[in-house]
Amino acid sequence: MTGDDDDEALTWAGGRDPSHYETPVAKAPKRQKAAATDAADGETAEDPEDAAALLPAVASGAALISLGIFAGIYALYTIGWFVSWQRFDYVAANRLDELGFSIQQALTIVAPAVWFASVVTLTRHRRPAARLLWLLLGALVLIPWSFALGR
Repeated sequence: MTGDDDDEALTWAGGRDPSHYETPVAKAPKRQKAAATDAADGETAEDPEDAAALLPAVASGAALISLGIFAGIYALYTIGWFVSWQRFDYVAANRLDELGFSIQQALTIVAPAVWFASVVTLTRHRRPAARLLWLLLGALVLIPWSFALGR
């Protein structure tokens, strides 16, 4: 047994073939619609690094995880408002008071979901830190106090 036999056991068949390659060649990312409109406006990127600068930024893993955590918080807030309104007994003096109370119930139950969707939609092109600050502000404002205090 020679050293060549040992080395041969550690390679794939055809690994020394000149047409063999280890990894695929990295392709440039496809240009998206926003980058295409920038190019139509006169901004063209000859260099692949410049083309990557024209593409929209991708959110980091930490930003996506925190977005998921806030989505869970807002879902719990929606459930909390629903449960607290179900436990609340309200005796209306007239029909208008009852209608106003029903509208108030509906708006407070959907408020966390509307806030989350609005922040995600309106801060799409801003930094993730701005989005997280708006979500944090909403998480502080929309706490279902009647549920949290057990009333």
